[in-house]
Formats: sequence, structure tokens, C-alpha cells
Amino acid sequence: MPAFRLFTSTLLVASALNLSLMIPGGFVETRDFSAYPSIVLGAFNVFLTILGLGSFVLAYSVTKAGKGYNWSVLAGLAFIGVYLLDLGRIFPVTPNPMSALLTTLEWIGTGLGIALAATSLVLSRRATTNSELSDTPSLPKPIILGLVLLALIIVAFATKSAMGG
Repeated sequence: MPAFRLFTSTLLVASALNLSLMIPGGFVETRDFSAYPSIVLGAFNVFLTILGLGSFVLAYSVTKAGKGYNWSVLAGLAFIGVYLLDLGRIFPVTPNPMSALLTTLEWIGTGLGIALAATSLVLSRRATTNSELSDTPSLPKPIILGLVLLALIIVAFATKSAMGG
């Protein structure tokens, strides 16, 4: 079972890192989202930030205690949904097209999400019958505070960049 923990944690970290490459205003995401209201972009960026940072927290939980597989399934499905909505030009829709690199990273993210959801689903079923698992570890409060601060910075930066500012 430890190898599966490592695999799931690796998928969570890879998914989060892949997502972080696509932050508006970064190296890959250069589309103009200024047609969207700032509240819509802000809410979407909050969701993406929680998904990304939450994946790192889940990776820690899976690695340390073998817990969090159900949340990992949900994260995998969220990654799949975010990328397929964008690739399908459903949301967000922008006047300028995606770059080839962005398209490639979104397809890679979709594949990672599928692998994450499938692996986590199998492991969640095994973990419920495994009584040797310890309690889910909690992160130290300074780390939690740091993650909240980081999330606020990411959301503010991504929303401002997406608005063209």
C-alpha cells in the first residue's frame, strides 16, 4: 500500500504544479479575461487556488496517514472538469485562442486528473477496509496561516492579471 500512497501523492503534486503553470499573468496563460466581471474571475481563481493548494495538503495527508483518498477523487474530477470546460471552449471563453503550450498542459492535466481520480477511487475502497491506518495528520498552524496568506496573494495576482491589469 505505501507505493500506492506515493503514486497518489505524486499525482496530486504533479496536478497542482501543472495547474500553477497556468496562472493568469504567468508564462503560459496570456489570454484576456477582461470581459468577465471581476467577481466571476475572483470566484474562479479562489476555486483554482483551493484546488491547487488543497492538492498539496492532500498529498501530505495521503503520504503521512493514507487518508484523503475520497477528497483526492474529488480533486481529480475537479481537474478534469476545469480542463475539459476550457478545452471545450465552454468556460472561460476569451476572444484570443489558447496557445499550443496551454492546450498541451491542459491535456496533460486532464490525463493526470483521470489517473488521480481512478487511482484514488480504488484506494479509497481499500482504505475503508484497512484498520491499521492512523488518524489524519494536521498541519502546524503556521503552515496553515502561510497557506491562507499564499492563497490570498495568488487569487489577487491571478484576478488582477486576468483582468488585464
